[in-house]
Amino acid sequence: MQQATVDPDAQLGELVASNPEYARVFESLDIDYCCGGDKSLATACEEAGLALETVHERLDAADEADGDREHEWDSPTQLANVIVWDHHRPLRRELPELEALVEKVADVHGDSHPELREVEAEFAALVEDMFHHIDDEEQNAFPIIKKLDAGTDLTADERTYIEDEIDHLEDEHAETADRLERINNLTDGYAVPDDACASYRHMLERLADLERETHMHVHRENNVLFPKAAAMVDEVQ
Repeated sequence: MQQATVDPDAQLGELVASNPEYARVFESLDIDYCCGGDKSLATACEEAGLALETVHERLDAADEADGDREHEWDSPTQLANVIVWDHHRPLRRELPELEALVEKVADVHGDSHPELREVEAEFAALVEDMFHHIDDEEQNAFPIIKKLDAGTDLTADERTYIEDEIDHLEDEHAETADRLERINNLTDGYAVPDDACASYRHMLERLADLERETHMHVHRENNVLFPKAAAMVDEVQ
């Protein structure tokens, strides 16, 4: 048997940062690599009841798939800009459109699928939370991180704020993950019912895509950007 190349003690977030193809593996195995990115591979496998050797084989196969490696961003400033471009801007377009679709499907199929009313309520709350969250990042957290990256002195209030803000944003990430998990459970893992129309199917596909994209979004912040920012604050102090 080929020797596994992935360190079982490596953190999940570090692994995905080294190879984004690993995210696909973790998604397929229902392993949380974003909010749970500080767990080791061995611990995550144990908690999920998965054989470490089996997961190693899947990760090794991803290594051989010639997937694109995560871009080595030159700075936290560049990474913050990438997050806005790759995640925030698409969310500003996608969330209102998807919310309208969820409402439409719930109106048409809610009598035969009452769980859709719960999906509708959860998603409406999710949209409100996510818009507030990305506005907060762009208007408050990211500008301070960029000041740190530029070597500009922060006031004492700014240093305290960014330390508290990182914890606050990570808590909101966990709340978002919980809402997405509830939607996943309510839809039985986005399973398509026999009586689903085209709009119903399209809604489920887009909800599944949103959950996957959010996992990568949170990973880039929790496991890459925020640790870099925290380290810069420590250096300044």
